[in-house]
Formats: sequence, C-alpha cells, structure tokens
Amino acid sequence: MKKNYFLLIGFLVFGTICSGQQVEALKKIMHQYLKPEGRNPVHSMQIYLSNPEFSFCDAIGFSDGKLIPAEKDNQFKIASITKMMTATVILQMQEEGRLNIEDQVSRYLDDVPYVKVHDLSYFKGKPYGNSITIKQLLQHRSGLADIFTDASFRFYANEFIHKHQKWNPERLMKRYYKYGLHKNAHFVPDSGYYYSDVNFVLLGLIVEKISQQTLAQQFRLRIFEPLSMKNSYFEYFEPPVGNGKMAHSFMGKLDITRRLNTSYDWAGGGVISTTSDLALFLNGLFEGKLFKSAKTPREMTSTISHTSGTGKIGYYGLGLFQYNFNGDTYFGHAGFWGSLIAICPAKKITFCGSINQVKPNFDTREFIALLLKIFEEGSYKK
Repeated sequence: MKKNYFLLIGFLVFGTICSGQQVEALKKIMHQYLKPEGRNPVHSMQIYLSNPEFSFCDAIGFSDGKLIPAEKDNQFKIASITKMMTATVILQMQEEGRLNIEDQVSRYLDDVPYVKVHDLSYFKGKPYGNSITIKQLLQHRSGLADIFTDASFRFYANEFIHKHQKWNPERLMKRYYKYGLHKNAHFVPDSGYYYSDVNFVLLGLIVEKISQQTLAQQFRLRIFEPLSMKNSYFEYFEPPVGNGKMAHSFMGKLDITRRLNTSYDWAGGGVISTTSDLALFLNGLFEGKLFKSAKTPREMTSTISHTSGTGKIGYYGLGLFQYNFNGDTYFGHAGFWGSLIAICPAKKITFCGSINQVKPNFDTREFIALLLKIFEEGSYKK
C-alpha cells in the first residue's frame, strides 16, 4: 500500500513538472512569434489548447496594439469560423425535418425578391440558379462568385470610403448583382470547388426564412446559450455581451476594429468570441451536445478534396475544413482576421487561437503545428 502511495505521489509530481514544461515552452514560442513591428505587426495573440489531461490558455502582447495588455479572455472577430456555426444550425434544422440539405435553394428563397434565385448563377451564359442545393452551398460547390475576392477592389474601395455604413443581407445581394457577379459563375453547380461567402449569405437567409427569427437569435438559441458561451455574440446584429475586452484586428498596420464596420461578414463571419468559448463550441459539436444523432457530425466531417489556386490539395466538409497537423487529422475553420480553431477527434486535442493580423510575416500553419507538437511532447528545444 505504501509503495503504491509513493508511486501515485511521484506520478502527480511528474505530471505537474511536465505541465510546467509545457506552459514554459508554449509561452516561449508565443513570444518568439509576437512581432509588433514592421508592416504586418502581430500585436497580440490568444492561444487555447486542451486534451483530457491538460489545458493551456494564455495571451500576450497588447490587445489594442498600444497600451492595454492582452488577456486570455479577450474577445475578437472570429470571421469565417462563423461558417461552422451557420452550418451547424442548418444541420440541426435537417435533424428536425425542417429542411433537407439536398433540397434546392429555390424551395426556400424563390420568393425573396433581392435574391433572384433563377439569376444567381450564369456559367457560359446559361442559368443554373434553380439547380443549386443547400449542400452545394455548405461545401462551396455551387460555383457562385464571391463579393470579397472576385470584386475585392470595388468592394473594399467603397468600404473604406464609407467606413461606418451598416450592411445586411439585402444590401450584400444587391451589391452582388450590381457587380455582375451572377454572370461570372466559376463552374456548373457541383462540378468543382470555389470558396464564396455568398454561399453562406444564402444559408443565413434560409435559416431566417424557416425559423422566422434573425440569424443572431438562432445562434443564441441553438449554440451560445446551450453551451454557455457567455462571451460570444453576433456583432452588429444583437447587443454586445460578455466582458467587453476586445483584441483589435489588424490588416497590416490598419486597426480594423477602430476603423471599419464589418457587418458585411454576417452569416459567413460576423461573430465575436473568445478562445475558451470557441473551445466550448468545438467540443460541444463533437461531443454530441448540439446534434441529436451521431450521424450528423460524421456527415459534417465527410470532406471532398479540392485543389487551391496555389496547387495545394485541401479538404472541405459541410462548413468546415479538414487539416493535417503533425500527421494528425483535425477539423475546424480559419478566420480572415487571423484566427483558427481545430479539433483532433482521435486524440481529443482542441486548439483555438487568434493572432489578430490578416497578413503576419510567418506561416501560421507552421506556428500552430509547432504549438501542437509542444503541447503533446511537453517541451521544446530549438
């Protein structure tokens, strides 16, 4: 008995030492990558890592880029991570029998005048709007052009002239047609992959049409409240909640949080959250707290391969990406303002982080892979 007692004490002490090594090594790497100087400064970062035995949550730098020290519960713009939440609501509605993702979009939005379903997509002069399905929207396989990439100069030039204008889905869709993007689809629906936020604008409208509530209300009812995500809210579309300690987002040296109204992100990127809240979301998603059936997460993570513009092969499921870090498979999503969340179901490792910079002077995937390696191994020697 005495021998077992000392073995137990030794195990606990060793575990504490390993955890201390992990914390020290993780903080060291974070400080190495914090780069507040130059054209693309990283002023602050928040990192969350956990597995069943150990968790790490910390922040470094200055949340406003100047004077306010970053804190681990800083809120930030999660951008396209929001797409996972929109997809989650759609799949919940499918479980409830209120829609089927194989349904055509026209079944739900045909009477919305500013959507103009028939005219949504023209490829080589032929209309394909009526054939687009909800699943194709979820997987970016509709072929629809994107406002933020295919018309980036026109859109952002207007945005910087009118920095404080409020956007809504109707204004976004009218701009989509004004720019003639409907006439420049990238392919026939379901014959390729092209990442477009317009897909998720339409998904958000479907949620609102079916529920007869705002998308913000549906997020709060279906995700934020059930998971006790107390520092999360739909920016611009509901009153702010939580601690109010905002980590500013930067595009180069430009402080986006101070200078720009980003309400145009809406269903594809409009949520404010923290790393801890996003961990609640990820774990809730994969632990069955948001879906009734175990089949739904499997359907969500059933990915299709595609080749990006750089020639790299990627994998996208229903509103999420499949990643490979250090040989392990993760599922999650990245956000434009410098955030990424990912979970490895096999090892039960959860990562949530934000560097609050669009164009950092380092490879963020390599940075995350290094953090995960340290987290698993317990130490780091350069």
